[in-house]
Amino acid sequence: MKKLFAILLALTLFALPLTITSLAAPLSDGTAALNRQFQNGKYGSYDYVCFSPVKGEDDAVKYPLMVWLHGRNSGGYARAQLERYEFSNWASDEYQARFENAGGCFLLCPRAAVGSKNEWDNSNRADLKAIIDDYIARNADHIDVTRVYIAGYSTGGSMVWNMLTAYPGFFAAGLPLAAITQPALSGLQKLKDTSVWIFTSDNDPYIINETGDVRPNFDYLCGVSNRPEGLRMTSFTEAFYADGTKKMEGSKVADDAEHYIWESATYDMFMADGTTPYKCATTINAKGETITFTPGQALITWLSQQTNLKAGSAATTLLQRLTLFFNRIAQFIREMFSFLRG
Repeated sequence: MKKLFAILLALTLFALPLTITSLAAPLSDGTAALNRQFQNGKYGSYDYVCFSPVKGEDDAVKYPLMVWLHGRNSGGYARAQLERYEFSNWASDEYQARFENAGGCFLLCPRAAVGSKNEWDNSNRADLKAIIDDYIARNADHIDVTRVYIAGYSTGGSMVWNMLTAYPGFFAAGLPLAAITQPALSGLQKLKDTSVWIFTSDNDPYIINETGDVRPNFDYLCGVSNRPEGLRMTSFTEAFYADGTKKMEGSKVADDAEHYIWESATYDMFMADGTTPYKCATTINAKGETITFTPGQALITWLSQQTNLKAGSAATTLLQRLTLFFNRIAQFIREMFSFLRG
Protein backbone atom coordinates (compact mmCIF):
# COMPACT_ATOMS: atom_id res chain seq x y z
CA MET A 1 0.00 0.00 0.00
CA LYS A 2 2.84 2.39 0.82
CA LYS A 3 4.36 1.78 -2.62
CA LEU A 4 1.04 2.68 -4.22
CA PHE A 5 0.85 5.91 -2.23
CA ALA A 6 4.45 6.70 -3.18
CA ILE A 7 3.62 6.27 -6.87
CA LEU A 8 0.56 8.50 -6.54
CA LEU A 9 2.68 11.06 -4.73
CA ALA A 10 5.21 11.05 -7.55
CA LEU A 11 2.51 11.59 -10.14
CA THR A 12 1.12 14.49 -8.10
CA LEU A 13 4.51 16.16 -7.76
CA PHE A 14 5.43 15.92 -11.43
CA ALA A 15 2.06 16.86 -12.87
CA LEU A 16 1.71 20.56 -13.54
CA PRO A 17 -1.86 21.57 -12.74
CA LEU A 18 -3.73 24.07 -14.85
CA THR A 19 -3.72 27.67 -13.71
CA ILE A 20 -6.54 28.39 -11.27
CA THR A 21 -8.61 31.30 -12.50
CA SER A 22 -9.36 33.87 -9.80
CA LEU A 23 -12.11 36.44 -10.04
CA ALA A 24 -10.97 39.80 -8.71
CA ALA A 25 -13.14 41.84 -6.36
CA PRO A 26 -13.54 45.62 -6.08
CA LEU A 27 -11.80 47.50 -3.25
CA SER A 28 -15.21 48.36 -1.85
CA ASP A 29 -15.74 44.69 -0.92
CA GLY A 30 -13.15 45.10 1.85
CA THR A 31 -9.96 43.35 2.93
CA ALA A 32 -11.60 40.06 3.97
CA ALA A 33 -13.21 39.63 0.55
CA LEU A 34 -9.95 40.50 -1.21
CA ASN A 35 -8.05 38.00 0.95
CA ARG A 36 -10.43 35.30 -0.19
CA GLN A 37 -9.28 35.82 -3.77
CA PHE A 38 -5.96 34.22 -2.83
CA GLN A 39 -5.63 30.46 -3.23
CA ASN A 40 -3.50 28.25 -0.98
CA GLY A 41 -0.41 26.56 -2.40
CA LYS A 42 2.50 24.45 -1.19
CA TYR A 43 6.05 23.66 -2.22
CA GLY A 44 7.90 21.12 -0.11
CA SER A 45 7.62 22.23 3.51
CA TYR A 46 6.67 25.79 2.52
CA ASP A 47 3.18 27.11 1.96
CA TYR A 48 2.07 30.22 0.14
CA VAL A 49 -0.96 32.12 -1.04
CA CYS A 50 -1.36 33.22 -4.63
CA PHE A 51 -3.65 35.17 -6.93
CA SER A 52 -4.16 34.49 -10.62
CA PRO A 53 -5.36 37.21 -13.03
CA VAL A 54 -6.24 34.65 -15.73
CA LYS A 55 -9.75 35.32 -16.93
CA GLY A 56 -10.67 31.98 -18.49
CA GLU A 57 -9.47 29.06 -20.56
CA ASP A 58 -9.19 31.21 -23.67
CA ASP A 59 -7.10 33.92 -21.98
CA ALA A 60 -3.89 34.18 -24.02
CA VAL A 61 -2.39 37.14 -22.12
CA LYS A 62 1.05 36.84 -20.54
CA TYR A 63 0.90 38.50 -17.13
CA PRO A 64 3.71 39.75 -14.86
CA LEU A 65 4.38 38.12 -11.49
CA MET A 66 4.88 39.96 -8.20
CA VAL A 67 6.45 38.07 -5.28
CA TRP A 68 5.67 39.63 -1.88
CA LEU A 69 7.77 38.79 1.21
CA HIS A 70 6.53 39.37 4.74
CA GLY A 71 8.67 40.67 7.59
CA ARG A 72 9.63 39.22 10.96
CA ASN A 73 6.79 37.82 13.08
CA SER A 74 4.34 38.01 10.17
CA GLY A 75 4.38 34.40 9.04
CA GLY A 76 3.58 32.47 12.19
CA TYR A 77 0.60 30.59 10.75
CA ALA A 78 -1.00 29.85 7.39
CA ARG A 79 -2.12 32.97 5.48
CA ALA A 80 -0.71 35.24 8.20
CA GLN A 81 1.25 37.12 5.53
CA LEU A 82 -2.03 38.48 4.12
CA GLU A 83 -3.45 39.80 7.37
CA ARG A 84 -1.02 42.60 8.13
CA TYR A 85 0.04 44.40 5.00
CA GLU A 86 -3.14 45.07 2.98
CA PHE A 87 -1.29 43.54 0.03
CA SER A 88 -4.58 41.98 -1.05
CA ASN A 89 -5.42 45.48 -2.40
CA TRP A 90 -3.34 44.40 -5.39
CA ALA A 91 -5.88 41.65 -6.15
CA SER A 92 -8.69 44.19 -6.52
CA ASP A 93 -10.25 45.10 -9.86
CA GLU A 94 -8.91 48.63 -9.55
CA TYR A 95 -5.29 47.73 -8.83
CA GLN A 96 -5.14 44.86 -11.32
CA ALA A 97 -6.26 47.23 -14.07
CA ARG A 98 -3.24 49.45 -13.37
CA PHE A 99 -0.81 46.87 -14.76
CA GLU A 100 -0.09 48.21 -18.21
CA ASN A 101 0.18 45.92 -21.24
CA ALA A 102 -1.59 43.13 -19.34
CA GLY A 103 -4.45 44.42 -17.22
CA GLY A 104 -3.49 42.13 -14.37
CA CYS A 105 -0.66 40.49 -12.42
CA PHE A 106 0.00 37.19 -10.68
CA LEU A 107 0.62 37.65 -6.94
CA LEU A 108 2.68 35.13 -4.95
CA CYS A 109 3.12 35.44 -1.18
CA PRO A 110 5.29 32.66 0.28
CA ARG A 111 5.48 32.12 4.03
CA ALA A 112 8.87 31.67 5.67
CA ALA A 113 7.43 29.92 8.72
CA VAL A 114 8.98 26.46 8.83
CA GLY A 115 8.59 25.01 12.30
CA SER A 116 9.31 27.99 14.56
CA LYS A 117 10.94 30.05 11.83
CA ASN A 118 9.16 33.31 11.15
CA GLU A 119 11.28 35.40 8.78
CA TRP A 120 13.32 35.23 5.60
CA ASP A 121 17.10 35.00 5.68
CA ASN A 122 20.04 33.44 3.82
CA SER A 123 19.16 29.95 5.02
CA ASN A 124 16.03 29.76 2.87
CA ARG A 125 17.18 31.78 -0.14
CA ALA A 126 17.54 28.72 -2.38
CA ASP A 127 14.18 27.40 -1.20
CA LEU A 128 12.51 30.71 -2.03
CA LYS A 129 13.99 30.66 -5.53
CA ALA A 130 12.70 27.09 -5.95
CA ILE A 131 9.20 28.16 -4.85
CA ILE A 132 9.21 30.95 -7.45
CA ASP A 133 10.56 28.68 -10.20
CA ASP A 134 7.93 26.06 -9.43
CA TYR A 135 5.11 28.59 -9.48
CA ILE A 136 6.28 29.99 -12.80
CA ALA A 137 6.44 26.50 -14.29
CA ARG A 138 2.94 25.68 -13.06
CA ASN A 139 1.66 28.81 -14.79
CA ALA A 140 4.05 28.83 -17.73
CA ASP A 141 1.35 29.57 -20.29
CA HIS A 142 0.37 32.79 -18.56
CA ILE A 143 3.41 34.28 -16.79
CA ASP A 144 5.67 36.73 -18.61
CA VAL A 145 9.14 35.74 -17.38
CA THR A 146 10.55 39.09 -18.52
CA ARG A 147 8.41 40.81 -15.86
CA VAL A 148 9.02 39.01 -12.58
CA TYR A 149 9.13 41.42 -9.65
CA ILE A 150 9.92 41.01 -5.95
CA ALA A 151 8.97 43.19 -2.99
CA GLY A 152 9.35 42.78 0.75
CA TYR A 153 9.12 44.62 4.04
CA SER A 154 11.68 44.82 6.87
CA THR A 155 13.53 41.48 6.95
CA GLY A 156 11.52 40.69 3.82
CA GLY A 157 13.06 43.84 2.33
CA SER A 158 16.50 42.59 3.26
CA MET A 159 15.60 39.34 1.49
CA VAL A 160 14.67 41.34 -1.62
CA TRP A 161 18.24 42.64 -1.78
CA ASN A 162 19.48 39.12 -1.09
CA MET A 163 17.48 37.65 -3.99
CA LEU A 164 18.32 40.46 -6.42
CA THR A 165 22.05 40.09 -5.87
CA ALA A 166 22.02 36.28 -5.68
CA TYR A 167 20.06 35.91 -8.93
CA PRO A 168 20.98 38.91 -11.09
CA GLY A 169 19.10 38.95 -14.35
CA PHE A 170 16.14 36.97 -13.03
CA PHE A 171 14.02 39.79 -11.60
CA ALA A 172 13.04 42.80 -13.66
CA ALA A 173 12.57 44.98 -10.57
CA GLY A 174 12.82 44.90 -6.79
CA LEU A 175 11.09 46.89 -4.05
CA PRO A 176 12.98 46.73 -0.72
CA LEU A 177 10.72 48.40 1.88
CA ALA A 178 12.41 49.41 5.14
CA ALA A 179 15.06 46.76 4.57
CA ILE A 180 16.97 46.30 7.81
CA THR A 181 20.20 45.35 6.05
CA GLN A 182 21.60 46.66 2.76
CA PRO A 183 23.79 44.92 0.18
CA ALA A 184 27.50 45.51 -0.12
CA LEU A 185 28.72 47.59 -3.05
CA SER A 186 29.89 44.38 -4.72
CA GLY A 187 26.26 43.25 -4.65
CA LEU A 188 25.02 46.50 -6.14
CA GLN A 189 27.47 46.03 -9.01
CA LYS A 190 25.37 43.03 -10.07
CA LEU A 191 22.23 45.15 -10.43
CA LYS A 192 23.26 47.29 -13.40
CA ASP A 193 20.35 45.97 -15.44
CA THR A 194 17.75 45.72 -12.65
CA SER A 195 15.21 48.37 -11.70
CA VAL A 196 15.04 49.13 -7.97
CA TRP A 197 12.71 51.36 -5.95
CA ILE A 198 13.94 51.79 -2.36
CA PHE A 199 11.61 52.77 0.49
CA THR A 200 13.17 54.11 3.67
CA SER A 201 12.24 56.18 6.70
CA ASP A 202 14.61 58.88 7.94
CA ASN A 203 14.09 57.91 11.58
CA ASP A 204 13.65 54.17 11.26
CA PRO A 205 15.32 52.83 14.45
CA TYR A 206 16.12 49.45 12.90
CA ILE A 207 17.88 50.87 9.86
CA ILE A 208 19.73 53.47 11.93
CA ASN A 209 20.96 50.77 14.31
CA GLU A 210 21.88 48.29 11.57
CA THR A 211 23.09 50.15 8.50
CA GLY A 212 22.48 53.85 8.95
CA ASP A 213 21.59 56.02 5.97
CA VAL A 214 20.70 54.09 2.79
CA ARG A 215 21.16 57.11 0.50
CA PRO A 216 24.84 56.34 -0.30
CA ASN A 217 23.82 52.95 -1.65
CA PHE A 218 21.12 54.53 -3.80
CA ASP A 219 23.60 57.08 -5.13
CA TYR A 220 26.10 54.34 -5.92
CA LEU A 221 23.47 52.31 -7.73
CA CYS A 222 22.51 55.37 -9.78
CA GLY A 223 26.15 55.71 -10.79
CA VAL A 224 26.61 52.15 -12.05
CA SER A 225 23.15 51.37 -13.46
CA ASN A 226 22.54 50.84 -17.16
CA ARG A 227 18.91 51.78 -16.64
CA PRO A 228 18.82 54.87 -14.41
CA GLU A 229 15.21 55.49 -15.49
CA GLY A 230 14.37 52.37 -13.45
CA LEU A 231 15.75 53.72 -10.15
CA ARG A 232 13.73 55.52 -7.48
CA MET A 233 13.88 56.12 -3.75
CA THR A 234 11.06 57.17 -1.42
CA SER A 235 11.98 58.68 1.94
CA PHE A 236 9.60 59.34 4.83
CA THR A 237 10.14 62.09 7.38
CA GLU A 238 7.41 60.42 9.44
CA ALA A 239 5.76 57.01 9.04
CA PHE A 240 1.99 56.63 8.99
CA TYR A 241 -0.51 53.96 8.10
CA ALA A 242 -2.70 54.68 5.08
CA ASP A 243 -5.51 55.93 7.33
CA GLY A 244 -3.20 58.60 8.78
CA THR A 245 -2.60 56.92 12.15
CA LYS A 246 0.67 55.78 13.66
CA LYS A 247 1.60 52.50 15.28
CA MET A 248 0.63 52.70 18.96
CA GLU A 249 1.64 50.79 22.06
CA GLY A 250 -1.12 51.46 24.55
CA SER A 251 -1.67 55.22 24.63
CA LYS A 252 1.78 56.11 23.26
CA VAL A 253 3.31 56.11 19.81
CA ALA A 254 5.47 52.98 19.52
CA ASP A 255 9.23 53.34 19.65
CA ASP A 256 9.54 51.63 16.28
CA ALA A 257 6.63 53.48 14.64
CA GLU A 258 8.92 55.02 12.00
CA HIS A 259 9.59 51.54 10.62
CA TYR A 260 5.97 51.01 9.55
CA ILE A 261 5.91 52.24 5.95
CA TRP A 262 4.66 49.26 3.93
CA GLU A 263 1.17 50.63 3.26
CA SER A 264 2.68 53.30 1.03
CA ALA A 265 3.35 50.48 -1.43
CA THR A 266 0.25 48.40 -0.84
CA TYR A 267 -1.92 51.53 -1.33
CA ASP A 268 0.02 52.51 -4.47
CA MET A 269 1.55 55.71 -3.02
CA PHE A 270 -1.75 57.22 -1.88
CA MET A 271 -3.57 57.35 1.44
CA ALA A 272 -6.56 55.08 2.01
CA ASP A 273 -8.93 57.58 0.39
CA GLY A 274 -7.16 56.94 -2.92
CA THR A 275 -6.74 60.63 -3.76
CA THR A 276 -4.41 62.11 -1.09
CA PRO A 277 -0.68 61.58 -1.79
CA TYR A 278 0.99 59.49 0.88
CA LYS A 279 1.90 61.62 3.91
CA CYS A 280 5.46 62.77 4.58
CA ALA A 281 6.84 60.92 1.56
CA THR A 282 9.29 62.30 -1.01
CA THR A 283 10.22 60.24 -4.08
CA ILE A 284 13.24 61.02 -6.24
CA ASN A 285 14.66 59.53 -9.43
CA ALA A 286 18.28 58.84 -10.40
CA LYS A 287 18.77 62.53 -11.25
CA GLY A 288 17.61 63.62 -7.80
CA GLU A 289 14.41 65.06 -9.23
CA THR A 290 11.26 64.92 -7.12
CA ILE A 291 8.47 62.80 -8.60
CA THR A 292 4.77 63.42 -8.01
CA PHE A 293 1.94 61.01 -8.72
CA THR A 294 -1.66 61.08 -9.82
CA PRO A 295 -4.17 58.53 -8.51
CA GLY A 296 -3.89 55.25 -10.35
CA GLN A 297 -0.59 56.27 -11.97
CA ALA A 298 2.06 55.58 -9.36
CA LEU A 299 4.07 52.58 -8.15
CA ILE A 300 2.13 49.89 -10.03
CA THR A 301 2.32 51.87 -13.26
CA TRP A 302 6.11 52.23 -12.88
CA LEU A 303 6.46 48.58 -11.93
CA SER A 304 4.53 47.27 -14.91
CA GLN A 305 6.87 49.18 -17.24
CA GLN A 306 9.98 47.39 -15.98
CA THR A 307 11.11 44.47 -18.13
CA ASN A 308 14.11 42.16 -18.31
CA LEU A 309 14.42 40.83 -21.84
CA LYS A 310 17.37 38.61 -20.90
CA ALA A 311 15.03 36.53 -18.74
CA GLY A 312 13.01 35.59 -21.81
CA SER A 313 15.95 34.23 -23.81
CA ALA A 314 15.90 30.62 -24.96
CA ALA A 315 18.99 29.77 -22.91
CA THR A 316 17.49 31.22 -19.75
CA THR A 317 14.20 29.42 -20.33
CA LEU A 318 16.01 26.11 -20.80
CA LEU A 319 18.03 26.67 -17.62
CA GLN A 320 14.84 27.43 -15.68
CA ARG A 321 13.22 24.24 -16.95
CA LEU A 322 16.27 22.15 -16.01
CA THR A 323 16.38 23.78 -12.58
CA LEU A 324 12.70 23.03 -12.08
CA PHE A 325 13.19 19.41 -13.15
CA PHE A 326 15.96 18.79 -10.63
CA ASN A 327 14.07 20.68 -7.93
CA ARG A 328 11.12 18.36 -8.50
CA ILE A 329 13.31 15.27 -8.26
CA ALA A 330 14.75 16.51 -4.96
CA GLN A 331 11.27 17.36 -3.69
CA PHE A 332 9.95 13.94 -4.68
CA ILE A 333 12.80 12.17 -2.85
CA ARG A 334 12.20 14.23 0.30
CA GLU A 335 8.46 13.67 0.23
CA MET A 336 8.77 9.94 -0.47
CA PHE A 337 11.27 9.32 2.33
CA SER A 338 9.19 11.42 4.71
CA PHE A 339 6.09 9.39 3.81
CA LEU A 340 7.81 5.99 4.07
CA ARG A 341 9.32 6.88 7.46
CA GLY A 342 5.84 7.88 8.66
